[in-house]
Amino acid sequence: MTTTVIYARVPETLKQATDDYAGDRGVTITTAVVELLERGLEANANARSVAELESKVTQLVAETAHLRRELHGAKSELQMLGALSQRTKQVVGTCPTCRQSITGYDLLAVGRCSKCGASLSALLAGKQRSTGLDQQEFLLLLGALGAVVGVALLASKA
Repeated sequence: MTTTVIYARVPETLKQATDDYAGDRGVTITTAVVELLERGLEANANARSVAELESKVTQLVAETAHLRRELHGAKSELQMLGALSQRTKQVVGTCPTCRQSITGYDLLAVGRCSKCGASLSALLAGKQRSTGLDQQEFLLLLGALGAVVGVALLASKA
């Protein structure tokens, strides 16, 4: 490899730092200058890709934060659905036709008695004098359903 000469005036502090670098590594000043100049040129050439990488990291950090928020929301929604599922299994009243117990699921999801198949819409409308509906259990069921709907609404806006 052929070499050429570069003459440059440098501040005294830079000359001293170069001498120290060469001394620490046990190389000549020429070798130290070539090494440092090559590193500087390489760093300058890579500056754009470093900036691109930093931008990508910033983007990925924001994406990760967004995904964490979505995961937290999904976990909350899953807990609410679990609570609703448990609540729908509970007895909320009796069938007006066969007097068998009906669950929240029978009342709200199926709309029919699981034993005799009678429609349960009259219970919801309160059209009968004796509805056979446990108001407290029904209200708890509606509260759980409302919580799930609320969480779903919030999740859809995020």
